[in-house]
Amino acid sequence: MSHMGEERGDQRNGKRKRQSSSQQTLSTSSSRPAKRSRRDLYQKGPLLGRGGFGSVFAGMRRSDGLPVAIKYVSKDRTPERLKVDGQGRLPLEVALMTRVTSAPACPSVLQLLDWFDRPRRYILILERPDPCQDLQSFCEENGCLDERLAKKVLVQLIVALKHCESRGVLHRDVKPENLLISTESQDIKLLDFGCGDLLKHSAYKYFAGTPAYAPPEWFRRHRYHATPATVWSVGVTLYNILCDRFPFRGAQRVTSRSRLTFPRSLSTECRQLIRWCLSAAPADRPSLDDIESHPWLHCTEGEQRN
Repeated sequence: MSHMGEERGDQRNGKRKRQSSSQQTLSTSSSRPAKRSRRDLYQKGPLLGRGGFGSVFAGMRRSDGLPVAIKYVSKDRTPERLKVDGQGRLPLEVALMTRVTSAPACPSVLQLLDWFDRPRRYILILERPDPCQDLQSFCEENGCLDERLAKKVLVQLIVALKHCESRGVLHRDVKPENLLISTESQDIKLLDFGCGDLLKHSAYKYFAGTPAYAPPEWFRRHRYHATPATVWSVGVTLYNILCDRFPFRGAQRVTSRSRLTFPRSLSTECRQLIRWCLSAAPADRPSLDDIESHPWLHCTEGEQRN
């Protein structure tokens, strides 16, 4: 596994942290871990990634040798907390992951196994599939995905995002770097809820995530709604892994007259889905259900039209 949750310093992966605290109550059946020592339970291994959020290390659960990832997050950089029934106020990322990883779990979402609260930071113990790497690194090493593999990735991503919605969670930072892909099975897992929030139907008026994946309405009106913004980031991700570039020079300049260009090898159905996801107007974008039922995901290679 390489680059798990790694943050890079360029524009594509720069994150702005949340600017307001959530005060809502989160209900969960999970109980808070007792005060224990990370060192007693988990052995820390080599560094996997480092960024503005902190650091991620490979690790192992001492009781049974299970591979884990150990993520350290500074409380100075992530002060937001959510009140959780029976557990008090938890760090936002811990609270959101508790909600999305409680049973029944989704196989396409990286699981939170344990966590520890320390005076200056908190520590997440995460599932670590092996062997795997983040999807951005996978594409850099192997080239653009073909449509067959891109379909497999997209189907699992939509399952993960619908699962998050069903648990009342908005991920808000969908991009190839936040998807782990197994180099054996090619299954994927959504990770890093550090920019997430509780799902709501009203507009969000602050930004968290990666600017290169933000929808045009954020730049025009400094507000966006959950599902259209998520679908935009899905469209950018799909275009990126198929075409090895971003769809536009900047989302802030996207209008209804903006045009996308594609490699000639991409099928008509694939192009149509990407254009739909990247519609300039939020109301013109598909829902996650629309994407899941789109013909491109269900046609065979021989049925695709170029």
